[in-house]
Amino acid sequence: MARLGSQAKAGFYPTPESVCGQLKQLLDIDKDARLLDPCCGEGKTLSKLAAGTSAVPFGIELDHQRAIEARTRISRLLWGDALVEMRISMASFGLLYLNPPYDYEMAPDSKAERLEARFLKRYQETLQRDGWLVLVIPYTVLKFCAAVLARHFEMLQVFAFPAEEFQVFKQCVVLGRKRSLVPKGQSAETERSLAWLSGRDPEEFFTITPQLAACSARVIIPAPKSPMLTFKSTRIDPLEVIPLVRKCGLLNDILGKDLVPGRCNSIRPLAPLKNGHLALMLAGGYMNGEIEMNGSRLVIKGVVRKTEKVQSVSENAKGEAIITTRDQYLPTVKAIDMKRAEIMTIQ
Repeated sequence: MARLGSQAKAGFYPTPESVCGQLKQLLDIDKDARLLDPCCGEGKTLSKLAAGTSAVPFGIELDHQRAIEARTRISRLLWGDALVEMRISMASFGLLYLNPPYDYEMAPDSKAERLEARFLKRYQETLQRDGWLVLVIPYTVLKFCAAVLARHFEMLQVFAFPAEEFQVFKQCVVLGRKRSLVPKGQSAETERSLAWLSGRDPEEFFTITPQLAACSARVIIPAPKSPMLTFKSTRIDPLEVIPLVRKCGLLNDILGKDLVPGRCNSIRPLAPLKNGHLALMLAGGYMNGEIEMNGSRLVIKGVVRKTEKVQSVSENAKGEAIITTRDQYLPTVKAIDMKRAEIMTIQ
């Protein structure tokens, strides 16, 4: 189900610059590695992570104004709903940076799912093996993402936001390396741990969870192992399409030639038309327009209107009225005498 624009704006929480800078310090990005942000906003975070490297950033943004801004920083950017309008090759990216909307999807209450979990399920498959996930969510949402994280990622680490930023939305950063599938026994234990962590009160969570600045491990973003076959949106951006249409001249051809009604004078009936035939054509509008006859200029317009005529009125055994009607088609021809400035109506 597509998301509303108002919902997209309400759920937009850009990553603080302090967190972005700490993440940048952890990354070792291989040559030509691909980075994907399905909720890139104005593209500031992804462009900073890719700055100074040969990495190729890819972004998706639902809000059109933010997408326009992001395109100034990310050349490979798509505008549209990342959940339903994108076609992207699987296992194509070395880094998935995911800071999804903090909200429930638009669905009946019994079926509503956290958007954070929806995005994670949808986009974890775009990561190549040994690629890294950077997930930014409120820590209370960990329980909704725990099953996917535990089953598809190893070396999972959860970090709290810095104290000042944590007080606003109680966010955390989850790092994990992609693998095919984690064994069920191991994933079940990890899932329980994440769910338990999600249930702590904010003060306890912040106390027991390490800070991102304290992380000393290096996160190696691998180079691509396969070509990027598909990265496109089913939504058409008019700001991109209109200049292309004008450049190719197709619009002028359609408006100037194909859509201009033409006159076909080459068709002739097999036999001369009788007065009844001519009357039907006249009333049906096939002779609309200006004609000249015997020095007079007339503008003709024919119309056929459907009406109902009451045939009979009776009563049934219950005393209810039964009205029988019959459809009638009333031809009307109006003509304007251009010379005498008179309107004639023939019915």
